[in-house]
Amino acid sequence: MKLSKSLISLSVAAISFTPVVQEIRADDYEKGFYASIGLGAGTYSDPLINGTPFSLYFDRGFSYEGSLGYDFGKYFRVDASYTNTTSDVHGAKEAVFGSYIFNGYLDVPLGDTKWTPFVGIGYGWTNVDVSKLCTSGGDDDCKDDVATLSLSGGLSYAISPDVEITGKYTYLGFDTINVWDDATHTVVSDSDTHSVHVGLRFKF
Repeated sequence: MKLSKSLISLSVAAISFTPVVQEIRADDYEKGFYASIGLGAGTYSDPLINGTPFSLYFDRGFSYEGSLGYDFGKYFRVDASYTNTTSDVHGAKEAVFGSYIFNGYLDVPLGDTKWTPFVGIGYGWTNVDVSKLCTSGGDDDCKDDVATLSLSGGLSYAISPDVEITGKYTYLGFDTINVWDDATHTVVSDSDTHSVHVGLRFKF
């Protein structure tokens, strides 16, 4: 499975927020569970259809992500996430990707500031639904579950000891997708999604 040319160029939404909150110092990091949710946009790209580059481009569509995880302290955390991205072919027909991923993250706190860059890697599977791209009628099977590699990076800002604003870019690279449209076998390879989410992370 190939990764995209721009593998992990971080794309994070600009965040400007100046609440009066307690200063968080480097030794204040605690272990514990957390949950997060993010909303944004994503796109499907780079598919090879039976070995030939797809001739149409997919547009950006709505994307969201939710996760539940455990923070080991200052530097390391893990979570299980669900990401859903919808991407259209020129707004006419859509493909939907629902991904279940197990992730590990490295956090890099910036001294005594409230900013924390992070990078992550994960592995899981994706339910690919391209039913709306298949022709109607006939013998169709236009869904597949495929192994998925995740690479991500972003930035968080602590607005309180237990709540952070997050900006995150996620690359999901898919194993070979197999679908049958009117009994014709189609092999989709070397494809991926790219998404950007802005959200919140809650510690509890």
